[in-house]
Amino acid sequence: MLNNVSFSVTNKCNSHCVFCNIWKIKSFEDEMSVPEIRSLFSHKCFSKVDTVSVTGGEPFLRDDIMDVICCLKESMPNLNRLFLNTNATNINRIVQVCKKSSVFFDNVILSVSLDGKKGVHNRLRGINNYDNVIKLLDVMTQIPEIKTSVSMTLSKDNANWQNLEHVHNVAIQKNAMFNFRLADKSSTYYRNMDLDLSVFEEHRHQISKFISINCSDNPFLMCLKQFIDTGSMDILIKDGKNKCLAGKKFAFIHPNGVISPCLYSTQRLVPDSLLSETSVDVGIQEPCPCCTDCAIYPMLEELQKTR
Repeated sequence: MLNNVSFSVTNKCNSHCVFCNIWKIKSFEDEMSVPEIRSLFSHKCFSKVDTVSVTGGEPFLRDDIMDVICCLKESMPNLNRLFLNTNATNINRIVQVCKKSSVFFDNVILSVSLDGKKGVHNRLRGINNYDNVIKLLDVMTQIPEIKTSVSMTLSKDNANWQNLEHVHNVAIQKNAMFNFRLADKSSTYYRNMDLDLSVFEEHRHQISKFISINCSDNPFLMCLKQFIDTGSMDILIKDGKNKCLAGKKFAFIHPNGVISPCLYSTQRLVPDSLLSETSVDVGIQEPCPCCTDCAIYPMLEELQKTR
């Protein structure tokens, strides 16, 4: 059964990222209300979930975001770890929600987006909020019960050593974890199939080298290095077989309640189908393999359990 869920609570977004088209969505009438969220996550297929990642859009644009988080905690009895993802545009609300969440979650991790030096970040995000990111990270250093991660999205516009080094140094200075991924396309989530995100070959070599020198102790980034170097990775594809546990151990929930094995998938699942680990056929309707946090981290944790 599922033990990890990524939940996009809204498509509303006040960034204008050049690598994503979520912010272009203008209709939100089908966004689940708190009672609808409670009804969905109270299904027994979510009863073993211990980790939820709240994402968007920008999650903190929901006026009822704290009610949503409380609802998730109440609906899933084993839930003890909460990831919150943000662009750092509403510092007061973010800090308030993090503090309240830390009271009833064993682990709260705030992931803050930062994509390079100030000019680069502001241009890629389409808003001038680099200073907000730094301010939020400074504030979070004063709240030891909340873990913080600096999260970077690499596209052809920022995938070079200078930007990686800058963001890595910010993470070190702010006592935060450091992570990054390649920008990717999704027709159902990012809705960015029209964009050219490809990273130059020269920069792919730089990314791989950067991971080897600075991040060899990070299991996710080492998987990303293998993905960059070979186009695949052992944790997902082995001996020609797809070992991904999307729809079996983890799943992606859209704001309207549609359940998919992962954020790339066009499959629509019903809660009852998630009760069986053999009912989801991953790899037929998905562009496998991928290398995203929401897929690889659950796979790494599952691998640890079997050792």
